[in-house]
Amino acid sequence: METEERDPVVLQNQGQKIFGVMHRPANASKTPAVLMCHGLGGHKVGKGRLYVQLAERLSAAGISSLRIDFRGSGDSEGAFSDMTIDSEVSDAVIALNALKNDPRIDTERIAIFGRSFGGVVAVLAAQKMAMIKSLALWAPVFSIDQWKEKWQQLHAAPIEAAQKASLVDIEGLQPGYPFFKQLFALKLSESLRELSNVPLLHIHGEQDDIVNLSHADNFEEVRLHASGESHFKRLPKTDHDFLDRLEREQALEATIDWFRRTLFIERI
Repeated sequence: METEERDPVVLQNQGQKIFGVMHRPANASKTPAVLMCHGLGGHKVGKGRLYVQLAERLSAAGISSLRIDFRGSGDSEGAFSDMTIDSEVSDAVIALNALKNDPRIDTERIAIFGRSFGGVVAVLAAQKMAMIKSLALWAPVFSIDQWKEKWQQLHAAPIEAAQKASLVDIEGLQPGYPFFKQLFALKLSESLRELSNVPLLHIHGEQDDIVNLSHADNFEEVRLHASGESHFKRLPKTDHDFLDRLEREQALEATIDWFRRTLFIERI
């Protein structure tokens, strides 16, 4: 028996196509929904099919989900060098509005999942869309403090083109200067405080050397007095890509449970 319906989705933003995949529980009429935001240079499938696995499990739990490629990533149109924080947030807002206008989605129960830099996009998009009922973030970026030295190297003179390329390489792709300009002006703490009432799940691996644990510490500090529920989970063997099978399973289970608890009236 089929447990879900899965369909391609094509959205438009500034004349460019955003490609995505919509998952729905089979034969469901009106369900909660989760928008998935991938990391920088990532895509809607995820390493080890992470986002596909999460979407399938959400469907089994009675929750629809939409996986998208931000413009310049995956199958979507646009150049990665033109990508900025604003452009990815704009794509997320377009996707959230698509969910909001979907007659089979309960607009009172929409959430966002973000991993790595997708966590930044999730927070900023939630800030723009007052309807967001829950957030779940895996290894999210908080600030640029970890990369200040790299930024200073980029502005050192003289610097060889090859050296500059190696400093900004992300999964074989290179962001443009506008992205870095926005990144180094990022003040996520202010956005998080505006979302104080939104329940937030935060999961981070202790072996993560891409987005280190200082980011997790900062998230915890900002959420200390939040009125909404906060849950922080650290996984001792997990790296940035959540490749440890046992702990990835724990993270998936915790995330499914979180969305079931925060998107359904009944507590489980």
